[in-house]
Amino acid sequence: MSTIRIAALRGAVLGLALASVGPALADDTPTTAGAVDRLKGLANEAVGSAKRGVGNLTEDESLKAEGREQKLRGQAQQERGKAKDVIENALDK
Repeated sequence: MSTIRIAALRGAVLGLALASVGPALADDTPTTAGAVDRLKGLANEAVGSAKRGVGNLTEDESLKAEGREQKLRGQAQQERGKAKDVIENALDK
């Protein structure tokens, strides 16, 4: 696959992933710090998955690794958000 086609494919897939996540973050107004972390985590997971997919299609090992890392970062953000919600709920009681 030519370098130009790979770059175009990479840009198209990442653009689609960001477009699908962006509106959800802009329209939803989370009321807790935990909700913000969970939403950011979901976005990072989606973009990370897209990067891995493009990396697989283009056989780009560095993009695959970057995608795996971003997906794991997103999962950690979601867990941090859940923990914040548990703490906030405990303090509200």
